Amino acid sequence: MRLTPPFGIDLGTTHSSAAIYLPGAASPRTFEDDQGAQVMPSAVGLSPAGDLVAGRPAYATRFGPTPPLTSFKRRMGQSDALELGSRTLTPIEASGHLLSALVARFAGQLQGHVDQAELRLERALITIPAYFDVTQAEATRQAGELAGLEVIGLLQEPTAAAMFYSWKHRLQDGNFLVYDLGGGTFDVSVIRCLAGEYQVLGIDGDNHLGGDDFDRRLAGLLRSRLNAAGYALGTGFDAPDDRLRFELLTRHARDLKEVLSAQDAATLELEGSFSDREGRPVQARVEVTRPEFEHAISDLIESTLGACQRALHQSGEQARVTLADIDHVLLVGGSTHVPAVQQAIADAFCGEGVSRAQAPLSDSPEMCVALGAALHAATLGRLRIESNAGSAAVELVDIPSGPGEALSGQVELARAGQPEALELREASEALARAPLRATEEKGVWNFFIPALPEGVSERPTATLVDGAGLPLASLPLWLPRRAPAERPAPAPALSNPAVLSRGIFLEVVKDGKPSRHTLIPRGAHLPTRATHRLATADTSGAVVLQLFQDRLPIHTLVMPLPEHTAPGTPLTLELDVDETLAMSAKGNIGAQEFWVRIDPPRTPPDLDWPQIEALMRRAETAARHFWGMEARRFERDVSPLIAGIEAAVHQDPLRLQVLARRLEALLEEFAPRAERIPGRGRVDATLDGIRRAVFSSNGDVQGITRESWRARLDRLSSEVARVWDGSDDAAWRQLADRVQATYETVVQDEARFLRADPEGHARRMLDTCQTRMARVRRDLREFALSSDADRRALQQRELDSLTQRLNDEVLTPLEELKARADAIPLTRQTDTLEAIHVAIDHLELGLQRVRTLGLLKRQES
Repeated sequence: MRLTPPFGIDLGTTHSSAAIYLPGAASPRTFEDDQGAQVMPSAVGLSPAGDLVAGRPAYATRFGPTPPLTSFKRRMGQSDALELGSRTLTPIEASGHLLSALVARFAGQLQGHVDQAELRLERALITIPAYFDVTQAEATRQAGELAGLEVIGLLQEPTAAAMFYSWKHRLQDGNFLVYDLGGGTFDVSVIRCLAGEYQVLGIDGDNHLGGDDFDRRLAGLLRSRLNAAGYALGTGFDAPDDRLRFELLTRHARDLKEVLSAQDAATLELEGSFSDREGRPVQARVEVTRPEFEHAISDLIESTLGACQRALHQSGEQARVTLADIDHVLLVGGSTHVPAVQQAIADAFCGEGVSRAQAPLSDSPEMCVALGAALHAATLGRLRIESNAGSAAVELVDIPSGPGEALSGQVELARAGQPEALELREASEALARAPLRATEEKGVWNFFIPALPEGVSERPTATLVDGAGLPLASLPLWLPRRAPAERPAPAPALSNPAVLSRGIFLEVVKDGKPSRHTLIPRGAHLPTRATHRLATADTSGAVVLQLFQDRLPIHTLVMPLPEHTAPGTPLTLELDVDETLAMSAKGNIGAQEFWVRIDPPRTPPDLDWPQIEALMRRAETAARHFWGMEARRFERDVSPLIAGIEAAVHQDPLRLQVLARRLEALLEEFAPRAERIPGRGRVDATLDGIRRAVFSSNGDVQGITRESWRARLDRLSSEVARVWDGSDDAAWRQLADRVQATYETVVQDEARFLRADPEGHARRMLDTCQTRMARVRRDLREFALSSDADRRALQQRELDSLTQRLNDEVLTPLEELKARADAIPLTRQTDTLEAIHVAIDHLELGLQRVRTLGLLKRQES
């Protein structure tokens, strides 16, 4: 017979592994290579013959002329081409090849484990970081399918680890803080286990932080030492071979790191395996102490502690589970072997008066994710048993531990026939009989035996019989006995082991400006469904549904509408997200219905250094807009990113891109606060206008002396600063209105002056018209169109219309006015100037509307 049991895979950044919990086994069985290692290096390289190889053979080429591809998990969800000699692979293709090699090796290892049976590994549960987004999760699924696997699910790595620890240590119900620091990713989850149900209460993490970054920091330290010793290795990647030299140092650093986890110092001896920029072979002996290494990585460890605090804050808000309620702190991932990491976690999250955990728990940190995945796969996936001839197959939902327990599943018959029942036989005696119920799938039937009778062995025969009791097909079953205490607790129907790591948002229009409306919040348990009622906001003839996960655009749907669809027409939107982060949306507007599968978006292109520098300058400018608590929070969030960018530019180009994109997203997050309506700058400008009007006057203004005005304006300025620092938007708007009213009252005197100088007044109107016209012209020319083709066409049509109106209502009247200025004084053309100003007002409003064209608005309840 052929057996196809479900199994678990930990697809890691630096190492990958697999495990399986076979029926009848006391514990899961893990992958082992030919040297007894339980993990396979996550590397894909070329053999001497030029063939693709994966795992240890690929990793062995790391110091050769064509180093292998490594850490490609960090690029999952990106469409980058990874160069391997003369070949190129996408991250999905590299991961698929790695999975193929891992599964082939594991399947060969398991053959003969079950007597008289061929084991096939085709149905896998693959783990992913808890902080993977939709794109990265879908890329992982595609990699599994590329390897020929049926991916029965994706399980978040911290949850898998918690399942293993609970099973292995017989932990009772409680709250877990799972700290998962692997080779390339960091995750933290707060998980509650109650009666076998695992519920994720809070998550955070960094998909580009792990042991690889420790290695690069240590490599940077080694490069500095070698530069100080007189070698020309540079400080960045300016010379053609700088990147290769640094990668070679990074691989040496990885070995040093492992030594420093066990010793207080480690020595690297270089014997000319590479040369410096001047062609000199690098031959040196470099010693690094553990304190030096720990200092180099201290900020990275500190950032993981911040992520833990954010996850705990989320669990506190969602379920009132705080650090004081944590029963167990679990260490997961090979990078938790670093003593500084262990100490930092113990100090921050364990001990009397901190949490209920006295110390972090560490057990098989490299393997616990794969083992947990195997345990969960055993509760989710069905055991498929096929006859050797392939004429019949049975899929068992669960394996009973002995007589008296139920047996259920499905049977398939490959040849013609109409079976009526399934009989369990020993020799020729039928011990149990179950009627078959047809399914929607042709040739497939369900069966259910309420209780296995006494006398059924571990290898009974399943026989399909027709209505006359004649056999149509037979195949052996495999029902190995396992003590109930050894069996993994089945995942109950209410268990929610997966959550949404980042919220899903829809771009809508609010107060005439683009805004974000939460469709599904971060931390929502999966699968989930959300229904929202919205309404059209304009008469553009289309609806634009632009979806984001955090700040990442993930889908844009532009749907034409019937002509003259009125603003305020209701629209219903329903969004579904399953446990593997696959998403779909459907809805209707009137009788018009729509459905769309939300495919992963393309990854934006890398930013070049001038663009990154522009982001940092933008951050410096934005910082000047904030005061008080907002300023402190902006500084707290931005400063580590700026420091990380400055470090990564010399050590890690990939991390440089990640940090730059995070800075970009953070600036967008703070933009609404920097652009508080009205903005601080606008109110300050209005105050300046009051000062100009007051202090340019020859006498009292509104019957108030200059000194009294000075004191009054000082008090008003202090009030502006105080209210801006607060969080009361209503109070801010009221104060801004009061400042504006004061300004309008004061400038009445200035208006009397302008009436006394009509020529100056007209000239000022003309100058202002020309300035405003130039600004609108520039904004039309430089408008950033949407990357979505349908939305871009909608915007371009409106921009063309505004450009035509600019020519007809502003440029042409201005030219005509100036042409007749000699014949007609400006003082007699102020009505024309006023009309041009009004036209520019409309154009500015139209430009603002282009940004929200087709967007929906929240329907008022």
